[in-house]
Amino acid sequence: MNLTNHYGLPDAMINVMNSFHRPVEGRISVTELIGAPLVRQLRMGHWDELEEDASDRLWALLGQSVHYALEKGAPPDSLEEERLEIKINDITVSGRSDLWHNGVIEDYKVTSVYAFLLGDKPEWERQLNVYGYMWAMNGFDVTGLKIRAILRDWVKSKARLNDGYPNIPFHTIDVPLWSMVETENYIHERLRLHFAPPLECTPEEKWTRPTTYAVVKKGAKKASRVFDTKEKAEAYAKGGYEIVERPGMDVRCEEYCQVRAFCPYRRKE
Repeated sequence: MNLTNHYGLPDAMINVMNSFHRPVEGRISVTELIGAPLVRQLRMGHWDELEEDASDRLWALLGQSVHYALEKGAPPDSLEEERLEIKINDITVSGRSDLWHNGVIEDYKVTSVYAFLLGDKPEWERQLNVYGYMWAMNGFDVTGLKIRAILRDWVKSKARLNDGYPNIPFHTIDVPLWSMVETENYIHERLRLHFAPPLECTPEEKWTRPTTYAVVKKGAKKASRVFDTKEKAEAYAKGGYEIVERPGMDVRCEEYCQVRAFCPYRRKE
């Protein structure tokens, strides 16, 4: 994996960002485990050919900075950034949770207000429950899971004017705690998928955005309504309105996937 710097970011940033970890046979991180199996397999097969520009890692750098600062302020009776490992069928699953404190696992996220408005992300729930399982397997009590989210694009004026908008640029999300059996089944199923012949990514893994149909009054900038089918839009539209198709896309595939140049399904498309 090579880090490029097409936009001339400072050396200090590049030195911190240039710390990629080559995938290892027989090992899988929690982040990889909950992620797309095809992406991991393509990363392993094409590691030396992959490139990522430093400009695409700026938000990750911000997250690293927050983790580093908060690690210094962790409660004295807590365990922070503890590396955990478990072995399942000769496969080592590794992970590093942000904080364990009095039975509660906390994970810091630097994210957008939009993510806050959506509520609990499925990948956050999966990640923390796997961490919970690993802590439990290492002899620690686990009684709760929490996301501590810093909202990077929060705007104070919107907090005053919009109901439902967060009051401050911080929010805590209580994540549902799965049973040990449920988590163990989930881990086994994910390992089966990761170590089987690669399948095409799911719509969730592709971050698929479906095609929609906006009903717009002529001359207006915003849509009056947006529908998931053209038939619904046509039924709603009246005289003086037009229907604008907003084509869907696989957002991750088109804009964020590191291995898209090697993906057999994308090349076929």
